[in-house]
Amino acid sequence: MKNGYFLLTIMLLWFVMAIPAATIAQDCSGYLLLAENAEYEILNYNQRDKLTGKVMYKVTDVRKQGDKSEATIHTKMYDDKGKLASEGSYQVGCESGSIWIDMRSLMNPEMMEAYKNMEIRMEGDHMDYPATLSPGQKLKDGSFTINIVDKGSGQNISTITMAVTDRTVGERQQLEVPAGTYQGFKINQQMEMQTRAMGMKMPGTRMQTVEWFVPGTGWVKSESYRNGKLVSYSVLNKITK
Repeated sequence: MKNGYFLLTIMLLWFVMAIPAATIAQDCSGYLLLAENAEYEILNYNQRDKLTGKVMYKVTDVRKQGDKSEATIHTKMYDDKGKLASEGSYQVGCESGSIWIDMRSLMNPEMMEAYKNMEIRMEGDHMDYPATLSPGQKLKDGSFTINIVDKGSGQNISTITMAVTDRTVGERQQLEVPAGTYQGFKINQQMEMQTRAMGMKMPGTRMQTVEWFVPGTGWVKSESYRNGKLVSYSVLNKITK
């Protein structure tokens, strides 16, 4: 299996969008990510600034209980010609103003299509974004595992693990994206994927990622690097609520 079947454009689904505000609220009210039928769009580019596709997100279900809220985000991925490539969904939640995102958001739906005749077992952490951020702050690491099992024999065919580590908040910076001009915290992190097929360890993939997170608004831009060289980036294009 090629790594591309599993790796989406790095960080493109770790989207923590809220209605713009001067500071992050200490409760879950006002977050666009938790607003029924809210939509937003990102554009993906390669290192040569060529458009490689876009992703559309829609909040399809919101559940509230006390000071906690959860929602389902439906995604549609389009290629550079505007053709629908795949669809999927993942869970997000909020408690006391802090957002968490299901790490299954990293999984490319195309991979599930490739293994549609097999049993897929998934487990993993949440990626957390605290209600307040400051330079030098360390954020919680995350990991995710997929076990692909033959339905007939019950034999494990492949195991894929993803780890996100060294999540560190940097300085707040101003940046411009198609959706507007923002002041965002720069968050650096490491991402590593390992695959075992029939018990054999395959060559892993390691990347460095940077995202800009705007308090009260959310993620607006991300960049992916391999061996210090830019390989792709994504930007917030528009919001509909």
